[in-house]
Amino acid sequence: MIDIKKYAAYYWLGKISGGKRAVQDDLMSFYGSAEEIWAAGQRGEIGCKTPGEKDGLTVTSEDIMNRAVEIMKRVSKDGTGVVSRYDDDYPSLLRECDGSPLLLFYDGDIKGVNRARSRLAVVGSRRCTTYGREMCGKLVSSLEGRDVCIVSGLARGIDSYAHKAALEAGMFTAAVLGCGTNVIYPGENAGLFAKIREKGVIISEQPPDTQPFKSYFPARNRIIAGCSEAALVIEAGLSSGALITANFSLNFGREVLTIPHRIDMPEGAGCNDLIKTGAVMVTSPADILEPLGFDCENAREIADMLPEALDRNQREVLYLIKTNGELFEDEIACETDMSSQELKRALSALEIFGFVKKDFAGKYYAA
Repeated sequence: MIDIKKYAAYYWLGKISGGKRAVQDDLMSFYGSAEEIWAAGQRGEIGCKTPGEKDGLTVTSEDIMNRAVEIMKRVSKDGTGVVSRYDDDYPSLLRECDGSPLLLFYDGDIKGVNRARSRLAVVGSRRCTTYGREMCGKLVSSLEGRDVCIVSGLARGIDSYAHKAALEAGMFTAAVLGCGTNVIYPGENAGLFAKIREKGVIISEQPPDTQPFKSYFPARNRIIAGCSEAALVIEAGLSSGALITANFSLNFGREVLTIPHRIDMPEGAGCNDLIKTGAVMVTSPADILEPLGFDCENAREIADMLPEALDRNQREVLYLIKTNGELFEDEIACETDMSSQELKRALSALEIFGFVKKDFAGKYYAA
């Protein structure tokens, strides 16, 4: 059960302050609590300077108070939760950021975000390629056992694969929505939504029943970035929403990481641009762990964690390279039954994880 009056007061404060943190902090400092600010509003000491309008109707400070109480009663009835920026359970990294929302609604274990050793935002294209999907799964799973919380947006594509890989690896994951925490969007993620609610947390700054709206998604991206020490962009076109998250991360002073893509793949053009402008290029798990504060003396130490996660094709290719010393791609192809596409994917994965390298002549050798 939540304190309805307290959080209704916070909701009202967020609205009458226009979402401005400085105003909220000043009022909290002067009155001492949200409830006292609410009482001052009821006495007419503070409130909306001018009535607002919604759908052509005048909206007064009293209307917002009534709406706030309705929302908190609904949250309490649903058995979900709400947390303010002044509460200990509020994501601590997000609290540091300008523009952090005064209230977050949640369903699941909100404490898990702060409890994790580190937090990594993983974002990317909704229309991801096979390469992007595979790299997302492998890079996220490479963090297994490191107590890293994976933060993403439960969108189609890379977001969904990041959450799935985290759950499969037994990692905590937080899904930040651009709608209410009781609204499943997209609909095909109903099963994934339920698993995250059970083993992680669903978060939104929008109250229950809020339907997805275009402007809510860029706002949601700032929460994804703000909750995390670093943002990993797996795959992004030049106009991808994932780049919005990357920009928020940079503005918050956080690291931006990305994996390189073929220059003829428009799905990865945004990632290659990020690298040109200073993002960390990820070629091994160590490139992710170091910005998260882990001590990685060499990538090989981290890569040694991964053989059990390699698929059959990757194991076969790695065995051939280790037993033969150096091989060209066409030489490897002659020794396997893989298609050209399957072989390229296996070699690409082995390079990213630091198992093999390619010399200037184009030969692959064990790292």
